[in-house]
Amino acid sequence: MASSLPKGQTIVYKTINELTVPLEIYLPDNAKNVPCLLWFHGGGLLQGIRTSVSPHMLRAVNKYNIAVISADYRLAPQVGIAEIYEDVRDCVHFIRNNLAKQIGDGVVNPDRLAVSGSSAGGYLALLAGLYLEPKPQVLLPIYPITDPLGLFFTVPQPPAMGGKGPDMEQLKPYIDPNGPVVANNPPDSARSQAYQHMLMSANLAKLLRFPSGKEGDKWRVAKNIQAHGLPPTYVVHGDSDSAVGTEQADEVVGVMVGTGAEVKYERLHGIEHLFDKEESVELEDMYAFMLAHLK
Repeated sequence: MASSLPKGQTIVYKTINELTVPLEIYLPDNAKNVPCLLWFHGGGLLQGIRTSVSPHMLRAVNKYNIAVISADYRLAPQVGIAEIYEDVRDCVHFIRNNLAKQIGDGVVNPDRLAVSGSSAGGYLALLAGLYLEPKPQVLLPIYPITDPLGLFFTVPQPPAMGGKGPDMEQLKPYIDPNGPVVANNPPDSARSQAYQHMLMSANLAKLLRFPSGKEGDKWRVAKNIQAHGLPPTYVVHGDSDSAVGTEQADEVVGVMVGTGAEVKYERLHGIEHLFDKEESVELEDMYAFMLAHLK
């Protein structure tokens, strides 16, 4: 009987100076030429770790016979959005060109590639869809950030999901832009307070080192769909999300519809951020959309 929760294998996909940037790959039993689902974790690009994969995604490995790959990336504010996108680009290049050297030929088929992410990871998935060539076959952003200069992130917000404000003395070293560059943090790290600080301070673009003017516009997803296009995209976002305003997804979906791009929007009523961490969530329609585009 197939195991429902596969064990991950850690592989370094990139080294910058002395910093290693790893991914975790979860393979189905007896994997042969299986498609790849690359997922990026959330945390505002300020915090998080690749091992925070939702239960539905771990179950999907054997349920749908796919490889799930969860990748770390360098975190802001010690690096900016341009460097973080470089990690996304280099991760996809590694999967397409070097992964087989680590796990064996014929195990995965990197030409059948879906890119997903939750929250800020959904933002990275959308950037991958805009700027990677060749593009992924399908995108699956889950409650995604899409515009750090949008209203939600430029107006101070209360702590999300009923949380409390950060302990600034504990957090201070982690939001120092001159601090050491890292590619993840354990969940019990004080760095895990960075997102709440950002919401209350309304300074996401600053923490991500957004360039001013048109250079900064490159990193605003909706503004670039007309010029660059997006592959078929399935968006999931709850309309009670207190960590990423639903208007972030609304804008991108609206532009995609207006430009004739293929998009499906599961806009969930009364649903909060991180809803898919619950054991009961399956997101079967999302996976059906993915598989239809990975044939």
